[in-house]
Amino acid sequence: MSSINLKLLQTFLLAAENGSFRRAAEESNRSPSAVSMQIRDLEEQIGISLFIRTAQRASLTPEGQVLFEEIANAMSQVQTSLDRLTEIAARRKGKVQIACAPTLAASRLGDILATFKLRYPRSIVEVIEIPPQAALGLLQQQEVEFYIGPELPNLTDFQFESILDDPLMACIPAEMYGGEKKLLLSDLLRYPLILLNRKTAVRGLVNRLTAAEAIELKPQYEVESAQTAVALASSGLGVCVVPGIAITSRNDERMRIVPIDHRDAHRSVGIITARGYVHHSFSEQLMNLIRTNLRELAS
Repeated sequence: MSSINLKLLQTFLLAAENGSFRRAAEESNRSPSAVSMQIRDLEEQIGISLFIRTAQRASLTPEGQVLFEEIANAMSQVQTSLDRLTEIAARRKGKVQIACAPTLAASRLGDILATFKLRYPRSIVEVIEIPPQAALGLLQQQEVEFYIGPELPNLTDFQFESILDDPLMACIPAEMYGGEKKLLLSDLLRYPLILLNRKTAVRGLVNRLTAAEAIELKPQYEVESAQTAVALASSGLGVCVVPGIAITSRNDERMRIVPIDHRDAHRSVGIITARGYVHHSFSEQLMNLIRTNLRELAS
């Protein structure tokens, strides 16, 4: 059977819904004979009678009823998809919805958005602070246009654009500092420790590295925010291990910043997008600004 013209199916739906070729013709601004001819063409193409024709009305045959239900259901799904696209398009007008890793949102995003607002005063940016894995669901449902944060493994339906390499750093209170230029993972055992909690990607990285070297860290403080960890270290409570991008000021006299000395003590940070997603101009401009800002940070 050759491909069926969608116009024939539309005419069939009108006739089935109205129970009359004449009323279907009135709704479609065609003659009853033209509607009757199209229905006949459809029946010939599929090889089944779809209507029982009488002088008063056109009633569906059992086979016609099956076709009507299937087509009506398919058209309903198409309309739902179109309504969804219309909703997305309406949200996009002048508005950018993004997701961002909490560490980045608290440390770097403010300056980026301030510059973006100066360039595009009418823009509106909605930011959702969320861990990387949870952001994938938002990207898949098109609730956000892109995610700024660390790379994730097995991004089959997504693509990751690496922008900078983000090393793990130790923040050491000035009174605990002994002139170290770097710290081995084993060196951390000498200090009271402040670590991010087990829900964070950074803690997962630290745990993998220490487990590989049979090192068991016993933190005295566990927090969710890298900024909180840095603040506790600055107050002299212990040494914290955080991603370098979380450290906004390296001139705090109350602590010293030194890198963790391990070849894998870093992560890649960049932009995650859903494959095939078409970005509008505002989101493209914001991504360009993020690229520039983060690359300047790395240089």
